[in-house]
Amino acid sequence: MTTLVNQTPPRAFNALKLWLQEHYTSLPKRLQSVAVFALHNPDIIALNTIALISEKVDVTPSTLVRFAKSIGYAGFSDMQTVFQESMRHIPEPYTQRLHQLTDEDQSESTVLKRFIRAASISLDRLEEQTDDIALLQASEALGKARTIYIAGQGRATPVTTYLHYNFIKMGIQAVLIDGVAGSMGDKASLIRQDEALVAISFNPYTANTRELVDACLAKRVPVVALTDSTLSPIVRTDDLHLEVLEEEVGGIRGLSATICLALCLAVETGKYRSQNNPVLP
Repeated sequence: MTTLVNQTPPRAFNALKLWLQEHYTSLPKRLQSVAVFALHNPDIIALNTIALISEKVDVTPSTLVRFAKSIGYAGFSDMQTVFQESMRHIPEPYTQRLHQLTDEDQSESTVLKRFIRAASISLDRLEEQTDDIALLQASEALGKARTIYIAGQGRATPVTTYLHYNFIKMGIQAVLIDGVAGSMGDKASLIRQDEALVAISFNPYTANTRELVDACLAKRVPVVALTDSTLSPIVRTDDLHLEVLEEEVGGIRGLSATICLALCLAVETGKYRSQNNPVLP
């Protein structure tokens, strides 16, 4: 089994995630399913035997070995150590990230300039990678909806609020979904097929948002997902998804490109409503 690229395999979980995102389409379909499972369930890969993991992924143990070797690892156990190491990593608290900002080499710029540069990189990436057709398709689906529901937690919260604000200002009926009280499945029961959901989630992805996406798609409710990877757990073959990746500064990610994408989505939705003047009962 030859590797897809002639280089040493990633030894950090974040690097492995990036590798899989870049080479996902080059993998055989069977290995693609392993990649998605592994990224969505790193704890299972890290803590179980190859026999048990193969049962959960619904592949043979030899397929897991082939998956590991396709990346460049000596075997499955070699790759598993990367997942095990990731389990020891707990996201740093912001106090520690602030110390990291102070400790890093700042000879080239101030903190302000570093965040401006990160925002610029994020916006350039958004411009290069965003599929204009996908953006218009997502806007059309939202433009046809009687009501647009918006869900997201954690770092996605400012984006959901801003998107809701813009929809309301445009005269579009929109509802923010609170994911704290009650299950998302119960809240999905309130959304009808002539409505739509905007789901926003970034790594580490929230289970509540994924639960809501699954419930809505099961009911054939149109879903537009804003996320940071095509391998995100809220990305499905039967939803519309837009990818946006923010550059980090000392482990802190901004929202410059994400807010820009959300604004464009709102504006295109408003334009569709204005141009087509759909009659919504």
